[in-house]
Amino acid sequence: MLRILLLAAISVAFANELTTPGTLWKAYQTNPEKFVENHTGTKINIEATVEDTHISIYLTPVVSLVDKNGEVPKVICVLPRTDTPKLSNYKKGEKVKMTGNFYAAHEKIVIKQCQGEGK
Repeated sequence: MLRILLLAAISVAFANELTTPGTLWKAYQTNPEKFVENHTGTKINIEATVEDTHISIYLTPVVSLVDKNGEVPKVICVLPRTDTPKLSNYKKGEKVKMTGNFYAAHEKIVIKQCQGEGK
């Protein structure tokens, strides 16, 4: 019961406050099934460092995020296809704030419909 209350509190926190890739990943690893169940479609605000940008196999622009340079990305933000030209605004090593909707998680946490602050 305590774990469920903790996950519910974390869900509200992610929607209202800035989080980091590491914090999000640790919360996911605590109970992956519950995390996905409680967060699918919820708004996530994240502050991170850009590790990589690319176009996915689905032709969507993607920004990979880490807590600090050199880490293996655990969070990817998928921008809307219409924002493909904005992908060049993201530079490796740059600190960014992004907002999007939690979509899925397995080896990485996927946030879709991401928008970068000031981008």
